[in-house]
Amino acid sequence: MASKEQLRKIALYCDEYNANHNSSMRSSTDFYNENFKSCENCTHFTEEGLCDIDLVDKVLSSLAMELDKK
Repeated sequence: MASKEQLRKIALYCDEYNANHNSSMRSSTDFYNENFKSCENCTHFTEEGLCDIDLVDKVLSSLAMELDKK
């Protein structure tokens, strides 16, 4: 399972990120705004904490490869 920080980074680089405007995060988090991206507030993120289009590992791998190039 990815950490909260990883879920934020994944959302920034994921081409399929789609903000869930009805997310429970909106009502439970004071700092929520339209610019706060995280897999946790994406329409593809399930209640079980998984990406329903299976992109978490793919995006994390891409990020890791980018860091290796630097």
